[in-house]
Amino acid sequence: MKTEALKGTVVLVPAYNPDGKLTALLDELGKLGVRVVVVDDGSEKGREVFEAARERGIPVVAHARNRGKGAALKTGFKWILENCADCRSVVTADADGQHRPGDIARVAVASLGHPGGLTLGVRSFTGKVPLRSRFGNWWTRQFFFLATRLRIGDTQTGLRGIPAGLLQEMLALPGERYEYEMRMLADARRHAAPPLQIPIETVYIEENASSHFNPLRDSIRIYGALLKFCISSVACFLIDNAVFTLVFVAATNATQCKRATCVLVAMVAARALSASANYLFNRVVVFRSDASRVASFAKYWLLAGAIMLGGYVCTAALSRLFDARGLAVTCIKIVVETALFFVSYGVQKRWIFGATARDAQSGAEI
Repeated sequence: MKTEALKGTVVLVPAYNPDGKLTALLDELGKLGVRVVVVDDGSEKGREVFEAARERGIPVVAHARNRGKGAALKTGFKWILENCADCRSVVTADADGQHRPGDIARVAVASLGHPGGLTLGVRSFTGKVPLRSRFGNWWTRQFFFLATRLRIGDTQTGLRGIPAGLLQEMLALPGERYEYEMRMLADARRHAAPPLQIPIETVYIEENASSHFNPLRDSIRIYGALLKFCISSVACFLIDNAVFTLVFVAATNATQCKRATCVLVAMVAARALSASANYLFNRVVVFRSDASRVASFAKYWLLAGAIMLGGYVCTAALSRLFDARGLAVTCIKIVVETALFFVSYGVQKRWIFGATARDAQSGAEI
């Protein structure tokens, strides 16, 4: 690929305890004539690799201690803004040799032609892929879509093209470690253009042994709020459906009310108890909100009323359609409210409780 096609590109490589694979990558990028910046994220090993980079004229920006990949990326973005006035796009690449120079170049060229949004190097996960990587990416793709409504083929890719015009926005995003990269993807909803996804080769060296990503620990950090919301919802789901079933069966047996009326009475009683517990848990534990108690409480009950009305209409209509009785009505209600669950999460996060300073510092939710 001609150097002219990459003009205006800076490749940013965050590194922690790198080995010779980083040196080989830097040599290949040097042949392409692209500018490179390396961030040493407080490495304890691999000093000779950073010295080799300096000998090649590549700037190395160092952290005094290990702060995490997100912090390293931000340090690199800040350095590029201050030192590369003609930069039009930054391409982030991993230091472990799993991004081929040709793929880095293709993402760089695509990013230069896509100034309104992110450009992502997306792996297909075919062939010999470590089980933890295959499962981890599938799992995060599904949760990411449910949380953001964005379809991203590879949420864990470190090969990303970021237009220079978005760098200040990237610096403002919360997060210091791997959750920062997920925040970056979630923020893409606000960009002028959706992420451009470029297929790249799927490469795993030594079963991805050099990766510092811990699937369990870092997934909990990335999806903390959504997981806690799930726990809160499951607990309230059990309370709600237990009360609903008891009241519905009692009302059906003790009165001559129509089935739809019994459904409504049972749903109101169940929701009054479960929603109160749900509001308190979500405010204090899930979203850790500093929003006004009065305002958030009023908004929560407005949402609860809307969800209840929607649930009632759908449950009653489907019960009549299928001539359901007894526990079958409860099953229909469960299906309906599962669909409403994700609507509730999005509304609570963005409208009722909002993003707070504590959420931003912890990087616990998307």
